[in-house]
Amino acid sequence: MKRPHIVLYLSDDHGAEFVGCYGNADVHTPHLDALAGEGMRFERMFTTTPTCAPSRSTLYTGLYPQRHGAMRNHTACRDGLTALPTRMRRLGYRTALAGKKHASPDALFDFEKAGGFTPRPPEQPRKYRADGLDVEAAEQFMEKSLDERPEEPLFLVLGDPSPHVTWEKRRRFEPERLTLPPYFVDTPMTRRALANYYQDIETLDGRIGQIMGAMERLGIADDALFIYTTDHGSEWYRSKWTLYDAGIRVPFIARWHGRVEAGSVSNAMVSFVDLLPTFMEIAGGKPDGDLDGASFLEVLLGRRQGFREKIYATHTGDGKMNATPQRCVRDRRHKYILNLNPGRAFTSHFTEVEGLEESHGEIWKTWIEKAKTDAEAAALVEKTTRRPKEELYDLESDPFELNNLAERTDHQKRLETMRADLQAWMDETADPGMDV
Repeated sequence: MKRPHIVLYLSDDHGAEFVGCYGNADVHTPHLDALAGEGMRFERMFTTTPTCAPSRSTLYTGLYPQRHGAMRNHTACRDGLTALPTRMRRLGYRTALAGKKHASPDALFDFEKAGGFTPRPPEQPRKYRADGLDVEAAEQFMEKSLDERPEEPLFLVLGDPSPHVTWEKRRRFEPERLTLPPYFVDTPMTRRALANYYQDIETLDGRIGQIMGAMERLGIADDALFIYTTDHGSEWYRSKWTLYDAGIRVPFIARWHGRVEAGSVSNAMVSFVDLLPTFMEIAGGKPDGDLDGASFLEVLLGRRQGFREKIYATHTGDGKMNATPQRCVRDRRHKYILNLNPGRAFTSHFTEVEGLEESHGEIWKTWIEKAKTDAEAAALVEKTTRRPKEELYDLESDPFELNNLAERTDHQKRLETMRADLQAWMDETADPGMDV
């Protein structure tokens, strides 16, 4: 098998439910939808953790957060690891990254620099993120690499800050026409903010189209594995910073002409710990036993339908606003969540951050106000701020995880089984729990 170039487009905070080809009729993602038509769309790809640095560290190390050490956001991996840049270089790949990395230490994630970010336009002030991936710089790097090292395959990560806050101001999207997820409280502020989020996604999609065009122009589109995914779910309620599917299920679309069937869909359960082993096998290497993941190349090539029977995930913290640690195990139908500090009121950046126009704290205040007179809004707010020790969900009948079955007598056997399963995994991976 000829080793392909590998281009991994990695966005920030883009939930699977906010992509056209994943069933969202409101958002505008023509290039991602086209990419899915040319490749394979994964329905059950999961990150191991719903925060940025821990998730990216897992992707690059093939290890669960408690094993690579960066369990909280903005923390570094432990010493002595061997990460993707080194592993892929050893297999003959030129490894580079353009845009956002958000994984440390630099000595471990020593990607060659392939470009940065576009300048911030004065009409779009940003807070908490750079503007967007500099596509032209990334294209120039690809062209230079092909010219300088024509026989050397390229592994290129394109780290785009979109659609992390601060979101763009809406242009295309009309707030009153949008369909809200059932776990959103419907207020005018919510709708305006969601329209802004969609606008940021549309701009992201445009840059993906530019990269696809650049690969065509450079003549590598037919010989490259091109992947789109994100680090975790959206920066909305019951999403990022939580272990609900909206936080850990991510879009994953892979195009590899002549190898991956165009327009195919995989329902195999796959975890981010499985990405590095897969890249290594594609590169001609053999993943070692020190990794937590396994290669799903056979799934990608359409030779295997299933993969994992279950996935595990953690959330430990992201500063003082997100100090409600959780662990979970999920199979194809059920999910069990263990809240390690259930007595603490749940807060996140979404509930606490103020000063962002039509975002976060401004939205949350309208939810609190509506909850005073609206029972449905009050129930959603209560589900945000109060977390029981254990949660159990039937994802087939309750895909948005709003009906906790943990105290139902007819679900106690399943609860006990999944509780024991999760504890065994925590023991096996030396999870420090509340002591991290």
